[in-house]
Amino acid sequence: MKRYQQLFASALIFLPLLFSCYSEIDMENFRGEPKLVLNSAISPDTIVMASVSRTLFFTDTGRFEIIADAKVELSVNGVFAEQLQWDAAAGLYKSTCSPKSGDRIKLAVTTKYGTVWAEDVIPSEVKIEHIDISSREIFDQTGWIPDGNGNMTEVGKTEVKYQITFQDDATTANYYLIRIENANPANMVGNLDYSLDPVFIEQESIINSIFAGKTINGQGGRAFSDKIINGQLYTSVITETQSTDMYNNPYLPSLQRIVSLYSISESYYHYLLSLQRASDANEMINLSSYGLAEPIRIYSNINGGTGIMAVSRRFSMPVDLSPLFPNHE
Repeated sequence: MKRYQQLFASALIFLPLLFSCYSEIDMENFRGEPKLVLNSAISPDTIVMASVSRTLFFTDTGRFEIIADAKVELSVNGVFAEQLQWDAAAGLYKSTCSPKSGDRIKLAVTTKYGTVWAEDVIPSEVKIEHIDISSREIFDQTGWIPDGNGNMTEVGKTEVKYQITFQDDATTANYYLIRIENANPANMVGNLDYSLDPVFIEQESIINSIFAGKTINGQGGRAFSDKIINGQLYTSVITETQSTDMYNNPYLPSLQRIVSLYSISESYYHYLLSLQRASDANEMINLSSYGLAEPIRIYSNINGGTGIMAVSRRFSMPVDLSPLFPNHE
């Protein structure tokens, strides 16, 4: 009892100190000047378009401000090409031209908030040589359904393996984004995993320090460099997994896939890598919240502001999974 009395007395002594730790902070004292935000995805597949807005302070509750009266100038290979026109319906500035591989593209934006600019070169196309597919059924005791007698029956999954072969150019440093999509935009592919491919394992080890057999996700695609494959005829390996019934049922989603290999600029690669780091950090304890790691900053190549001018060149190849699942026909 005496020990509990001592603890209670100690708590009473420290109680005033706890209340004295609070103070009011006026966050408006930390509000800075807004920055211009320029976002533009540029490729030979379409005309040059751009979105212009400004940053918000984190206590602001309104939507970001789209700027409709900016002066957006496009230059190609150091020569002024045209001023982009505002499209109110799309909320974008649009040009009339599509760039080519090797073109150096520059966007310069002037508004009441100041001027920003970005410049980058459209990469060359890298073709997919061929794609090999195979499948295997998995029973890992993660899915069960009751049968007609009330007994639980394990539901199998099927893993489809994509082996995507392409030739890397040894004369330059190259950066890529690889993506697998359903040919029908209304349907999704199964769960994608990139953990069988050394280019993604090496990247994951850099991001998370330790890679111990975990899956590497990326439903919207995953970026990588040619650091460990420079100049090789390389085969990238990606798996797609979902319920076997989803592949075999003819009334369920399409088995037609589109595999795309994007050649991307170095700055676009660093932007995507920072997004991947941020996404991966959300799936684990964020040590930066405790002051134990650097907070993740999203990369930007916009001079004088923020955002991204993302340049790329895409090569796509269709893949039909139907031969692997004759019951789907």
